[in-house]
Amino acid sequence: MHDVDLTSKDIAALSATSEIMDKEWAPCRSNCPVHADVRKYIECVAEGKWRGAVDVIRENLALAVVCGRICHHPCETNCRRKDVDDSVAIREVKRFVVEQQGVAGATVNKPAAQDKARVAIVGAGPAGLAAALELARKGFRPTIFEKFPIAGGVCATAIPKYRLPRDVLQYDVDWILAHGVELVTGVDIGKDKSIADLKADDFEAVLIAAGLAKSRMLPIPGSDNPRVFPVLDFLTALAFDEKIDVGSDVLVIGGGNVACDAARSAVRLGARVRMMCLEDRSEMPAWEWEIEEAVEEGVELVNRRGPVEVNTDGGKITSLTARMVTRVFNDEGRFAPEYDDTAVVDVECDTVIMAIGQVADTGFVEGSGLELNERGMLTFNPATHQTSQPDVFACGEIVTPPGSAVEACASGKRVADAIEMFLDGSEIQIDDELPPAIDIIDETTAGTVIKVQRQPVKTIEPKVRRANFEPIDCNYVIDQAMCEARRCMSCGSGAEVMVDKCAACLTCLRVCPFDIPVVTDVARIESDKCQACGMCIAACPANAIVPRGRDLKSIAAQAETALAEDAERDVVAYICGHNASASQWRNEFQTPAGVVAIYLPSLGGLASTDILAAFVAGAKSVLVVTAAGANERYPEVNERIAQRVAHSRQLLAETGIDPNKLTLVELADDCDEAVTKALADAVAALESN
Repeated sequence: MHDVDLTSKDIAALSATSEIMDKEWAPCRSNCPVHADVRKYIECVAEGKWRGAVDVIRENLALAVVCGRICHHPCETNCRRKDVDDSVAIREVKRFVVEQQGVAGATVNKPAAQDKARVAIVGAGPAGLAAALELARKGFRPTIFEKFPIAGGVCATAIPKYRLPRDVLQYDVDWILAHGVELVTGVDIGKDKSIADLKADDFEAVLIAAGLAKSRMLPIPGSDNPRVFPVLDFLTALAFDEKIDVGSDVLVIGGGNVACDAARSAVRLGARVRMMCLEDRSEMPAWEWEIEEAVEEGVELVNRRGPVEVNTDGGKITSLTARMVTRVFNDEGRFAPEYDDTAVVDVECDTVIMAIGQVADTGFVEGSGLELNERGMLTFNPATHQTSQPDVFACGEIVTPPGSAVEACASGKRVADAIEMFLDGSEIQIDDELPPAIDIIDETTAGTVIKVQRQPVKTIEPKVRRANFEPIDCNYVIDQAMCEARRCMSCGSGAEVMVDKCAACLTCLRVCPFDIPVVTDVARIESDKCQACGMCIAACPANAIVPRGRDLKSIAAQAETALAEDAERDVVAYICGHNASASQWRNEFQTPAGVVAIYLPSLGGLASTDILAAFVAGAKSVLVVTAAGANERYPEVNERIAQRVAHSRQLLAETGIDPNKLTLVELADDCDEAVTKALADAVAALESN
């Protein structure tokens, strides 16, 4: 880590060296609202460990499938790989593995006893579902009350099916409910049942997670026409397959993501669609890819125009009058639009959809005694999530600025901690401090990393997708997901020097293909530069360097465990798995009789001590199998491993063991059949000697 010198005593005090990584995060994890361990689950996918990946994802993220489809992926935006070639497609890898596993492929960590207090949750959106999951995991008994007939909040009632199919959403809901969460649908709190009723029904705490359920409307002349649709009413009707006469010429007011959803949905209903907003293209609040896809599908943009009046003739909308916007934000960057009233146009249309934002539906306040502020918003303490009544909490967009599903999940997780403290009788003190994030990769190091093209996601042609509500893009297949996951640089999982053992011998600098170690009185390896190849760890003569991301003895332990489990297997094969198939990583392909196949992300970290440890554990022979061609993860590894095998053969000879029992196998192809044949040929050669 930066500015920290660790000794062997410090390392020995850790249960595993991977604890070092908890003290300094990769920026993908740091910038994820729920702080999912991105590096860890991407690594699992790279090794074909589907369930392990899903469990890591769902440890922090309740709506894993939803976020695999619609997350705005700040993890990717902050991925250090972008300074090498392009960021890792983290969201797409997540989508692949969580949908590939479904509900059955994720572990349900339901406590043995759920006998703590009952908690009522108002709203089954992302925040409410995430809070319910965390409370259930803590042993509480949460019950969610949802006014709609299905759970999911806006994910179920407003996000179009071409972006988020309902059967996919249900994966998340079913998995959450499996933890002991009760869901009651068709109950509108404030109308069918009051908060006071919930308290009287033995709920010891109530959580308001109602979200922003109403559309904001512009109070301009003509806006009360029945063909001026509030955007959430329009999208909800579509979500429940109601027939909508949207007309033939639709004007959507707004430039955000919801406006894009409405515009693209109206296109699919057969209308000509334009999107009018105050901002120019570069200022529009919608994600850039949403705007691009809308334009591809035929949505026309009308930028820098502000609505003045909806014009009608005989009750029918004929056009909308709009004035020019001279600027949207003031010198301080605050929203303060200014107009030129002399530059006015009439935009023809027969339907208007207002998508200028959402507001809270505070109907739940009825009869509750809860306080609203001067803006009509629910008052709450951001530090504790408590409202004006200490046993009533709030989270999500009902009290926070509008955001994304993953941000709502983060709010739900946080409030669950607050509710637990309250119900346990403790003072509510939530620690939001995060470990420091690793710096961006410097230009010199970035230039030495092997470039690998990002795996593209197949998208349906615009002329095809605009004609229906089917999903607009395709999921990765196994090979794509694994290839993309292997682009991850494992930031932060590199090497750490124990300064009291380092002899400053320069070996680490000599073997590092990235020229990263700095050697003065001792060697130091900066975490923002280290690429986790492991070559310095394997080569250090003083064993003064340890890996940050795994147990130092993990390679030797794998061989020892496998040999102990099956006495008939006595040949250990250490294989570079950087380009191996999922079946190879999971040992599902046919290996020659007697062979223990151990796949490693790279052979760079395979030390002579690991090779010799296999013999100590009972192996009669050891094979070291390099990747074919340029399929090693790091530069120079194959050359280094050849030297290491030669050195190990020398050590074997000095101890009286036939050095021919150690063989270097250089693959010509990494496919299952080629690996099987190479192993069989090597074993046959050993037996003939």
